[in-house]
This record gives sequence, structure tokens and C-alpha cells, in this order.
Amino acid sequence: MSLRAKKILLLLLAAVLLFGSGRIQQVLNRDREQLGLTRVNALDNAPPVLAFTTVALGGFRGLIANVLWIRANDLQQDDKFFEAAQLATWITQLEPSFTQVWLFQAWEHGLQYFRQVQGERPR
Repeated sequence: MSLRAKKILLLLLAAVLLFGSGRIQQVLNRDREQLGLTRVNALDNAPPVLAFTTVALGGFRGLIANVLWIRANDLQQDDKFFEAAQLATWITQLEPSFTQVWLFQAWEHGLQYFRQVQGERPR
């Protein structure tokens, strides 16, 4: 078999495999949608830079959530709880199955409620 024939055969094989993987991906996407496994929600009330970065990076949403999580922890250490709560809300929209941020939100809301009930100045 000549070199040219091998190249053509490999090119055809690659095209057939690419077409087949595209068909399988469509079936997988449909099954994911039917089973409720797709969790991609648009960010509400996010700054334009964060919204654009989320859309542009797509699969790197987890990395964006990690950066926001580090920032939220820094804000909490600086007693800037309202800003940290806003970041936590964005993190829950980016990664809804990230349990630590839900615990953070619950703790902060519980602490705010306790301070209001006790008559202290809320943070």
C-alpha cells in the first residue's frame, strides 16, 4: 500500500471516528438532560468581568469558584461579611454541589440572626 493511500485511509478513519463520537455525544447530552445531571445556571447580578470569565472559560468554573472562595475567606477574616456573603452566593451559582460554601452561608446567616436576637449590632 502506498503512502498516499495510507494517508487517505487514515483521514477517512479519523472522519468516521469523529462523526461517531459526535453522534454519541448528542445521545449523552440528551440523557444527561433527561436525568437532570446538567447543572449550568446563568449568574444573576454578577459583575460583567465575572460573567464574561464564566462564559469564556466554561469548564474552568471550578477554578473560578476556588478563586472566589479564597477571596470570600479573606473578606471574612477582614470582617467584611456582606461582601463575603455576595461572593458565596456567586460561588453557589457557579458550583451548586460545593457543600462547604453552603455551610459558610448557613453559619454566617445563623450568626447574623443570633446577633440581631441578642440585640448586638449586626455585622
